[in-house]
Amino acid sequence: MTFSKLPTVDILIFLIGNLVNILISAIMISRTSSWKKFEFYSGLIIVTMAIPLAACVYLNFIENRGVWTVILPLFLIVYCLIELIFDYIFKSNFRETNLLWPYLLVFYLALMGMIGYAFLLGKPFGFITLSTYFLSLFATRYSYTRVGH
Repeated sequence: MTFSKLPTVDILIFLIGNLVNILISAIMISRTSSWKKFEFYSGLIIVTMAIPLAACVYLNFIENRGVWTVILPLFLIVYCLIELIFDYIFKSNFRETNLLWPYLLVFYLALMGMIGYAFLLGKPFGFITLSTYFLSLFATRYSYTRVGH
């Protein structure tokens, strides 16, 4: 299927998934330069993606578009809510606690959910999203080797 023939909901979810991957890449790279404000606002953009994503999930649900079109984006919504609560409301340093592993599980489920959704739209969309995901992994590795997080 071509991009122009996709329903608007699918286009929006595809774009959100890739925007999140690109922003995560930018956040990881910015950590090596201590650009705290950039990291803060980029993270806030990611968190706000839960709003249009929730609207898309609702539309997929009421249009009976299939269980995976509802479940896969839900992981990213849950991740965004966790980020909102721990990073922006409580301003908790939870990444240095026992909550790190459950957090990482939700984080990677969210990213995998977006990859899965993109592949539902077609191979080109899936491979584009997979590519931006790998970009975020490389940026994470780069950040980890430079500053340890």
